[in-house]
Amino acid sequence: MTTLILVRHGQSVANAQHRFAGHSNFDLTDIGKEQARLAGEYIRDNFKVDAIYASDLKRAYHTALPAAGLLGLTVHKREGLREIFAGEWETLTIDEIDEQYTEDFAVWKNDFSNARCTDGESVAEVYDRVCAEILGIARENDGKCVMIATHATPIRVFETMSMGLGSEHVGDISFCKNAAINIFKVEDGTPSVVKTNITEHTDGYMATLCSDAAVNVFQISKEDTPTGKENK
Repeated sequence: MTTLILVRHGQSVANAQHRFAGHSNFDLTDIGKEQARLAGEYIRDNFKVDAIYASDLKRAYHTALPAAGLLGLTVHKREGLREIFAGEWETLTIDEIDEQYTEDFAVWKNDFSNARCTDGESVAEVYDRVCAEILGIARENDGKCVMIATHATPIRVFETMSMGLGSEHVGDISFCKNAAINIFKVEDGTPSVVKTNITEHTDGYMATLCSDAAVNVFQISKEDTPTGKENK
């Protein structure tokens, strides 16, 4: 049996600016870097990790680095762990997408399982790509504990599969928060959910930030709405 620790990247520049990052290579903000550090410490203190993998995009790779440093491990980059490719939506703000691609974005907001970014990937395609990549990592590390730093939609689709559901049910699963930790088991090639959206390691830090009006602008929450209206 393999244990998988899926970590969503910390707050990115795109998150802070309410932009749809997709495959665009936005890095972490200072807040995101601190979230990554806290996630790394939590993982060090609660798991015996044997290997670390990450999306090759900066915001995910840099989320994995603190844990790797604490554990003395190398981060293995995998392109298959990337966020959904957003096509024409890449780098646009949520409001710009809503204005310029109203019909396609309405599907994203209201029927997420069947959504496709304009000239980009569909949610169903991400389901197939990401689940195959993660299950491949599990096979490579059979019987081990593996940390995987990735993105919101990849975690959402893998949670869906781990519940025994197909891509048509991805919209029933909520996005997890930045730097949230999600635990899964894989046995004989079949994944199952242990616990999702663990945020106790960052809750105190975020509460402190939100009490400061000068910093609170970063916490305007378009990223955690269950409709899928999120800047990835």
